Amino acid sequence: MLLAKDVQNIEEDVNYCLNCKVKPCSNKGCPLMNNIPDFIRLVKENKVFEAYKVLSDTTVLPGVCGRICPHEKQCQGSCVRGIKGEPVSIGKIEAYIYDKAHEMGYSLKDCYSIPAESKLKVAVIGGGPAGLTCAAFLAREGVKVTIYEKYDKLGGILSHGIPEFRLPKKIVEKTINDILDLGIKVEYNFLLDRKNLDKLKEEYDAIFLSLGANKSSKMGVVRRKFKWCIWRK
Repeated sequence: MLLAKDVQNIEEDVNYCLNCKVKPCSNKGCPLMNNIPDFIRLVKENKVFEAYKVLSDTTVLPGVCGRICPHEKQCQGSCVRGIKGEPVSIGKIEAYIYDKAHEMGYSLKDCYSIPAESKLKVAVIGGGPAGLTCAAFLAREGVKVTIYEKYDKLGGILSHGIPEFRLPKKIVEKTINDILDLGIKVEYNFLLDRKNLDKLKEEYDAIFLSLGANKSSKMGVVRRKFKWCIWRK
């Protein structure tokens, strides 16, 4: 639930934005090229749903990205305001738009004009961030999509790898439900192997592999042998 002080703080944050025409936060700082100045301008005008539609044109994970993206290195790191002071709190504004739009009763489905269902069928292997995004953008175009997930729940690293204090599980669940409401089917407990991959090739027009990075990266710390000394009085 949004408190009055949160709304007041957001008003200060959006009014702090210069709405740059060159959009360095979007064109240089954002990997998704979210139209940041436009959605901030719409929040200034108290048009939250319109701002949510602008966001949803390039991302289906605003409630997630607004909380966990490395904003300081990306959009906020390219913010003109940050040259001589603090950058605009873009991540905070993005999360606010998602939360406020849902509080008002809107969801992802309200942002799209989905055409009549096409004959194309696509299988998405893996229900993490990449798989969910691919499935949502395909479904937005009327493509029949089925996600095949290894576990009994979707989300990938969003569900299994990020702690609650950084990304509340209710936000992840709400985001996933929004995406599935676009008409996407899910097959859980699906273990990919050569045999069922060949079967999927026969059934679908295309297959998108989004298996994730299951192996963690090593720190690269060199192990050294030390001599331990015991001092006695």
